[in-house]
Amino acid sequence: MCIVVAASCFSDEDRVRRPFALPTEYSRIFASTQGNKNKVKETDSHGPLDVTKNLIALERGTDELLLVNSFYMRPLYVARGKKGVKRVLSEAGGKTFEGLKALFAGDAGLIQMLRDHRILIDASLDRERYERTEIDASIAAPRPKSRMSAFLLVTESCNLGCIYCLNGSGTYLKAPSSLMDPEVAIRSITACLDQLSSGGTLQVTFFGGEPLLNWPLVKEVIRRCEDGLGQAYSDKKIAYHITSNLTVCPPDLIEVLKKHKMTVLSDIDGPPEIHNRCRPYLSGGASHARSAETIRRIVDAGIAVALRATITSVNQDCIPEIAAHHKALGASNCGLVPVCQVNSDRQYLPDELLPDPDRIIAEVVKVYHSGLWDRQSLFPFNEYVLKLRPGSRQTTGCAAPSGTTPVIGVNGDVYLCIYLVGQDRFRYGTISGAWDRRLLDEMTVSLHVDNLRECSACPWRYACGGGCPVMKLATLYGVEKTPRAVEYGRRINCDFTRAVLTELLWDVAAKVKERVDTGKRQPEQLPIDRTSFC
Repeated sequence: MCIVVAASCFSDEDRVRRPFALPTEYSRIFASTQGNKNKVKETDSHGPLDVTKNLIALERGTDELLLVNSFYMRPLYVARGKKGVKRVLSEAGGKTFEGLKALFAGDAGLIQMLRDHRILIDASLDRERYERTEIDASIAAPRPKSRMSAFLLVTESCNLGCIYCLNGSGTYLKAPSSLMDPEVAIRSITACLDQLSSGGTLQVTFFGGEPLLNWPLVKEVIRRCEDGLGQAYSDKKIAYHITSNLTVCPPDLIEVLKKHKMTVLSDIDGPPEIHNRCRPYLSGGASHARSAETIRRIVDAGIAVALRATITSVNQDCIPEIAAHHKALGASNCGLVPVCQVNSDRQYLPDELLPDPDRIIAEVVKVYHSGLWDRQSLFPFNEYVLKLRPGSRQTTGCAAPSGTTPVIGVNGDVYLCIYLVGQDRFRYGTISGAWDRRLLDEMTVSLHVDNLRECSACPWRYACGGGCPVMKLATLYGVEKTPRAVEYGRRINCDFTRAVLTELLWDVAAKVKERVDTGKRQPEQLPIDRTSFC
């Protein structure tokens, strides 16, 4: 609903009852809680109250408090009066709404707010989790798809030899001849359009390997989408994206990017000396100069390029320098992404390559506070802020189990994720047959935060969704483990995610407080580019 700034201690009922709503990227603006559909009427609560088991409670300084029930995601910010709020919460268990008001006669407004924001819940009225039967039943319900991103592995070969490559040699077809046929691409796109809701958007993502090694196919696919599929599916929109290392620059690259308004993502792991250690050519040579040259040509042509850095032990100590380097290259967005510790061959990366989660957290937060990048242009903050929308519940860590991000290999096989290509266990479609929803249904159930043993009692689970499914699946399906890799995955999924969400919650609280102090509403700051950085 809204974040409330308490301008004084909660013994002053009139001041306590003055709410100030979130900026409009989170919710509608309300002048007060009166008349709001989320307000709990006093007569609605007859049973005993309790503090929600999904309580995220953040404290800062001597008197600031931020409370969130992650199942409802309506944060309550207290600028002053922390002790009074905590006293009410400590006495609330087992008391009725009226009984609690009688005990704290001067704080009726506070108690009403705690109910409105579901910090205090009535078990007879308020849901607190998803039951197993409800999760099982949800997979049978229709699931319209208003947006899909189809990842076409137009080739599974690559010209780089990145030290953390996700493409295992046993699962990806890395030979230079592993090129997708145009018919495979078009039939796969058609299958996605058939699943897409009317008025929806399909983003065709050219991926690899290195997709520019099969540039003729990319152009052929776009031509056939524009000339044929676009007309046949006139009620749906087709957009285009390419993820490339940009060491290859075909003569007509910029012309095609401009004409079709393609979005671009490339990987730059740091300044030249760092990048070249992380992302050398297969021959061992330095790749940074070629990538940087192509990036500058694209940027100079007025085309936005998002840049991503994969964080390993090699570059964990220069994260602010990486962010500054992305800015210097003219990037539109900067993504700082901890390395995934397992590849598609179900092999963990060497322990010595894994970064220190504490170091990543400290350095990424430093970049966020530096002001070098606006929030809407800095991943993970620009994506994670969407998890804080009122009423939003993250039940899985990403969209893969929903079937909206299919990955299509060169032979037309369809997989759950780029990290799972070549694994029969995670294939749910082929070019010759209908896509089978059973794997998606199984993943939706098994990766639901209320079914994950390590997540089901965590108050943050509906804000984070449990983290990266690949890191979960590596543990669930018997990948040979190393203790450090398992602990690294847990800490990235949990500690890193919580740290980012904590910064965002306090940031929102600060902006609301500033608006209260100045009387000025802050402009919206939605992500300006929904580029996927995973």
